[in-house]
Amino acid sequence: MVLTRPGFDIMKTSLVGLPFVGGLFGVAAVAAVLAVVRRRARIGWMVLAVVSCLLGTAATVNRYFGYLPNVGSVLGQRASDQVSARSVRALRQSLVSAGPGDQAVPLPLRGKVELVSIPPTVSGFRARHAQVYLPPAWFTSPRPALPVIELLHGTPGTPEDWTRAGRADVAADAFAATRGGRAPIIVMPDVNGGFTRDSECVDRPGDRAETYLTTDVPQYAVQALGANPDRRAWTIAGSSEGGYCAVDLGLRHADRYAAVVDLSGLDRPTYPGGAHRLFATRRDQRDHQPLVLLADRTPPRQFAMWLTAGTAESGNLRAVKRVAAAARRRGVEVHLTVVPGGRHTWGLWRRAFRDLLPVVADRAGVSGVQPARSGTT
Repeated sequence: MVLTRPGFDIMKTSLVGLPFVGGLFGVAAVAAVLAVVRRRARIGWMVLAVVSCLLGTAATVNRYFGYLPNVGSVLGQRASDQVSARSVRALRQSLVSAGPGDQAVPLPLRGKVELVSIPPTVSGFRARHAQVYLPPAWFTSPRPALPVIELLHGTPGTPEDWTRAGRADVAADAFAATRGGRAPIIVMPDVNGGFTRDSECVDRPGDRAETYLTTDVPQYAVQALGANPDRRAWTIAGSSEGGYCAVDLGLRHADRYAAVVDLSGLDRPTYPGGAHRLFATRRDQRDHQPLVLLADRTPPRQFAMWLTAGTAESGNLRAVKRVAAAARRRGVEVHLTVVPGGRHTWGLWRRAFRDLLPVVADRAGVSGVQPARSGTT
């Protein structure tokens, strides 16, 4: 069966548009009327009415959050240019092996997104597969030592959220097109170990998420991807729970990260039954509160924070404002964006990431990258 024709791709058919949502409720209404006026197949029409109404309700919720934007996302498509690890190796090898007399192998026009398993060498954290966005310049030879954005999802959620709903890869491709194929490597690790789990990115007995994110993930990016190891090239970012994690980990590990992007994060850890259940002592709990960290520690001089929240997410907006004010008092470079009408949804985070990427990437030195150090693959 051919699912595409010139100008049409069923995988890109929107599931968040009014025609789709309204159509489901329209089918439900028609089926309900037919169930009343027709005796034959009445049960069938009633079932169709109920099912369509339920689907319409689910589609309304999905429209609000923007979690599954199109048909492809329902059928397992997780990124615009998703590829296998084998395809990445083959493309990389074809470019590396091309000699001076060979016909030039064209660089990919867009970056590639692959699923990877990041070894929990130090942490032992049981993480799901991560995603990695590799910009076109990553495939050049010699490969430049590109900066990194470590991009964290929230709960419930998966690493794929940032490409499926957040379209981080699409934003990075658009940026790379203006920089000769150069863009940050975007590493999207698992922060929770499960769709509904909530680690708050802290270390607990047998569940050392913080060590995984701040030690194992950077080691993998530098050793396996040839990323720039300099802290000035590293940004940690996230939305919702991931936004809180970005601030907390960025402040606690300022020797690794030079910039933080917080999209709608809170200013304290949250956990079912109370945040105290995450920690062995009250001191541990205090040490994971950004306001306390900013009061007790002075971040390095070259440290910057970008914080964004919408006016329709009052609690999160108050939180980012408190963090921004506390950071400014400490002399940190702070950029606060308040989005009128912005809600706690992927619509806000998708636009915020797209708008902030050029500023964050240029600050990390994407335009002046050096060749990767020897020994990387």
